[in-house]
Amino acid sequence: MLDDSLIGKPVILIVDDQTSNIRVLREAIHDLGDVYFAVDGESAISLARTCLPDVVLLDIEMPGMDGFAVCQALKSDPQLKQAAVIFVTAHSSGQEELQALDYGGVDFLSKPLNVSIARARIRTHLALRLETRKLELAQHDLRDVLHHLPAFVGYWQANLRCAFSNEQSSSWFGIDAANMVGKLLPEVLGADGYQQISPQLERVLTGKLVSLDLTLQRNHLPRRDGQLTLVARIIDTVCVGFLMLLVDITERKRYEEALFEEKERIRVMLNSIGDAVIATNPQGQVIFMNPIAESLTGWQASHATGKSIEQVMPLRDGSNEFELQNPIRLALQENRVVGMALNCKLLRRDGSLFDVEDSASPISNQQGQITGAIVVFHDVSEARAMAIKMTHLAYHDALTNLPNRMLLQDRIMQAIQQAMRNQRRAAMMVLDLDNFKSINDAVGHAVGDTLLQQVANRLQSACRTVDTISRQGGDEFILLLPEIGTLDQVGDIAVRLLDLVAEPVLMGNERYDLSACIGISLFPDDSEDSETLYRHADSAMYKAKQSGRGQFRFFSVDIEHNMRSRHLLEQHMRAALESSIFEIHYQPKVDAKLQSIVGAEALIRWRKEDGSLISPVEFIPLAEETGLIIPIGKYVLKQACHDAMHWHALGFPISVSVNISAVQFRDPQFLQMVLDTLGSTGIRHDLLELEITEGVLAQDINNAQQILQALRELGVRISIDDFGTGYSSLSYLKRLPLDVLKIDQSFVRDMLHDKSDAAIVEAIIKLGTTLGLELVAEGVENHGQVNALLAAGCRIMQGYLYSRPITTAELEQRLQHDQPASQN
Repeated sequence: MLDDSLIGKPVILIVDDQTSNIRVLREAIHDLGDVYFAVDGESAISLARTCLPDVVLLDIEMPGMDGFAVCQALKSDPQLKQAAVIFVTAHSSGQEELQALDYGGVDFLSKPLNVSIARARIRTHLALRLETRKLELAQHDLRDVLHHLPAFVGYWQANLRCAFSNEQSSSWFGIDAANMVGKLLPEVLGADGYQQISPQLERVLTGKLVSLDLTLQRNHLPRRDGQLTLVARIIDTVCVGFLMLLVDITERKRYEEALFEEKERIRVMLNSIGDAVIATNPQGQVIFMNPIAESLTGWQASHATGKSIEQVMPLRDGSNEFELQNPIRLALQENRVVGMALNCKLLRRDGSLFDVEDSASPISNQQGQITGAIVVFHDVSEARAMAIKMTHLAYHDALTNLPNRMLLQDRIMQAIQQAMRNQRRAAMMVLDLDNFKSINDAVGHAVGDTLLQQVANRLQSACRTVDTISRQGGDEFILLLPEIGTLDQVGDIAVRLLDLVAEPVLMGNERYDLSACIGISLFPDDSEDSETLYRHADSAMYKAKQSGRGQFRFFSVDIEHNMRSRHLLEQHMRAALESSIFEIHYQPKVDAKLQSIVGAEALIRWRKEDGSLISPVEFIPLAEETGLIIPIGKYVLKQACHDAMHWHALGFPISVSVNISAVQFRDPQFLQMVLDTLGSTGIRHDLLELEITEGVLAQDINNAQQILQALRELGVRISIDDFGTGYSSLSYLKRLPLDVLKIDQSFVRDMLHDKSDAAIVEAIIKLGTTLGLELVAEGVENHGQVNALLAAGCRIMQGYLYSRPITTAELEQRLQHDQPASQN
């Protein structure tokens, strides 16, 4: 419906030479619209052209121009002729009423006026005028729509003559709208166009809706394709004509034809290429297979259509024949190109397996929505077998089947990079058989080759899977040991290899006794690259030969000496553990606001026979390398819990914190060890705090999360030590069940003088506070640091300002006298 607000308020014009009459009429109709008045005919005509009245209340008898002349002037003006003229007069003769109607009047009011009747009549004519204006606007809008509609609209009578058309440009049939009216349908459409729709005319004339595609080709006009719709007009069950709607689909048809040609071209191409191609819908169900795919899978396309890709194209791991996920699934899930797994095999429908390779890609529409996927693959069984064989020959010694110089070089580079990344050592051993040339010359090369093969087998049996044994030629072998643990381990391996070589070799009735010398060089201690590493190992091997048969030597005398010193230190450390020589000292944690001790950190100390202490820096790394850190850590935890129970019995329920190394944390028995210690000592679980560095979490975040969650369930508190110096990731703070953040002393030390350190400390405190974690500042040495930390929101502190690490007895004395701060 048309909104009345679009029409505006009605306009009423009163024309009367008597102002009293005007006043009466205006009072009667003032609320029906905007009211204007004039006292003579000439001014009435002028005013009407300005206000464009809907209703004119017109007196007949006026001086000069009477009411009939005014009405005649109004009706002759195109802008004013639609106004409804109501004559108002004191005469009541029928002759005057007929004359008023002849001049175009629509009603007649007699004076004196009956106001109620006058209002009702005027209101009625205003309503009629409103509906007329609505109809005019609707007709105008419909005319605009029809003339600007991007389609042809026409009406045809039942006799097939045109009664209406919106064809303005003559673009459809070469006939404009005015000339088309009255023409027969065959004349307009032409013989070919009429022939296309004539079979449907009978259906239209019986009242049915008809829709079809139409091709128009007139001699003087370009070809156009249209979608034709015929709608019958039924009056009293009889079809009196039909409406024709013709939409231009020329471009759509052109695209459809181009699409068909492209699809046909792709179909021929896919059926002609040498690769297998399978397409699926978004659910991974097969919708297309080319002949090569049928041949490789053993499925016919007609049988495979609608089945899942896993059923038609099952993939297996080439090593263990486990089922592999089809790359189409990943392509659909992750919307990316996905390559097949290496060493992938296809299980054919007949049960045979063969190597395949290639990739899958998702297919998306214009909106980026995935509409399916396609996988392209081919049989690589023969090519892969040949490649494997050729690659093996290129990188292995033909006699012993050991890696040759080329493969060894690659392994050395990997070992060096791995050692640099993990800050570990790598070792190279050059093993040379003693006096082998004389044996070779005496018994011949065939026997010599067999002896070399025997030596190669023995060396392989003695090495780890990560080690590389290479034969460079002659009687020299090179052993590469990545990620070595201790130098003792390297020496032990060298001894074991020499012993294996020295075992007698029995060939028939002959016995051969061999020996060898080994030179060892280490990365990064002896060299920074592979060439230097080999040269130094070779030099060490010659030094070993100078010492006699069956010897080994490290390149560096200092390293060899250091290795023996570390071995001695390890022995002493084991003895100290067995004799309970290790001591536990404690550094108090102080609430700086309350000036009271709230906890203590347990720190291990090793006292020599002369009473001096060995720094933990000297023996803890070796303890971690040798695994001794596990029993040492157990001892520290148990002793700290015992000491804490003693303080608690004295009435000082402070917490005790114990450092946990990465080696301890990775020990499968770690959780059980903590549980046993809690049970045997009886300490309150919430008063035990385990301090873990960020590096421990970085190695396996998922395993760390499980262990920490188990500790949380026990009630044990977890502290992150030296926060901000290691693997600083906010993700683990969110994921892991933590209780305490310890601000590393490297930030606290210079926070008063270094803006960066101050900003880091403040950021850590804000972060910990936001996450609800307790904060402990380490390395507090002066009152300025205390004030700054308190101002930032950290009140628990630890450092030399309060106390150095002290014995259990000293800490007990401090607790009893409530003296948190040292006077050092």
